[in-house]
Amino acid sequence: MLSFIVQEYHEEEFIDKMIAQLNDLAAEGEEIELCFITASPASERAYVRKKADFPVKIVGNVWSCGAARNTGAIIASPRSEALFFFDCHICFTPEAIRKAKETLRKYPNAMLGLPVKVVDFPSCEVKGGTGYAVTFRFTKHPFEWVWLYPNEMSLPNERVFAVPTVCGCAFAMTPQVFKHFYEFGGFLWQHHRLGWEEEHGFRLWRLQHPVIVDKKAEVGHFFKSGWKGEALPEFQESRILGIYLNADRESCEEILRICERDGWNVQKALRWAREHGAPIRKKLKRYPPLNLRRFLWIDENWRWTPPAWWKKLATASS
Repeated sequence: MLSFIVQEYHEEEFIDKMIAQLNDLAAEGEEIELCFITASPASERAYVRKKADFPVKIVGNVWSCGAARNTGAIIASPRSEALFFFDCHICFTPEAIRKAKETLRKYPNAMLGLPVKVVDFPSCEVKGGTGYAVTFRFTKHPFEWVWLYPNEMSLPNERVFAVPTVCGCAFAMTPQVFKHFYEFGGFLWQHHRLGWEEEHGFRLWRLQHPVIVDKKAEVGHFFKSGWKGEALPEFQESRILGIYLNADRESCEEILRICERDGWNVQKALRWAREHGAPIRKKLKRYPPLNLRRFLWIDENWRWTPPAWWKKLATASS
């Protein structure tokens, strides 16, 4: 069985297309379930069950992106082979899901990111290029989002390759990897709405779960301008929390200086991070922190060099 954890934040216009795609997958013989996590009351989304040709679990009134993912993974069937975490406005084909499932079987100790093509939704008409992975720079401004591999020439030759982290809109992992990840905080839920959703990739690397991408398992994603009500303090606090949890002293101090230079209220955000993240940080002490500036570094060709041992770890049993 495959479990699809779909989070929905006042996006009713996208639901029918998502259910139709999952119905197509079920019609081809794939055993699936939907764990539908919504910011709306569950009673307002009960109609989703009637539209679906597969089992549906609904949890409502979940306002945090991270809490939605944790909740969906926790309620997934114990028979589930893989957890697919999707935004509600993802376009996909049964073939892409099959390829992702095959890759996750080969690399069960990894988190698998899916290449993301820019599309309109619900038409799924292609509107832009494909992003394969994400990193961050700290030159123009703090936490500058960078898509890795902006063209085919820069892509690694291998079909499956390691990356620093991936877009939070579409990825998968085994329940065993999630269970280990959840012991060390799971997806960050302390913030409302979106938060720094790519942080999970850094923490998974620390926990010896490589982050990988399968070039052949491509999906489409409609990129919204932002979440309704998203506020600047939440944006800053969620990113400082990620630094507080994952960065070593050298890179933490360096990144905080850059944030202060850019006008961030660093001390306030750091107090919030300590208040909400101290128990997770304490648990993580057994794993070496990352020098995030070096870990995220890319060369002049937009390439990232992974640890040489990533395949051995990714193929290990969880």
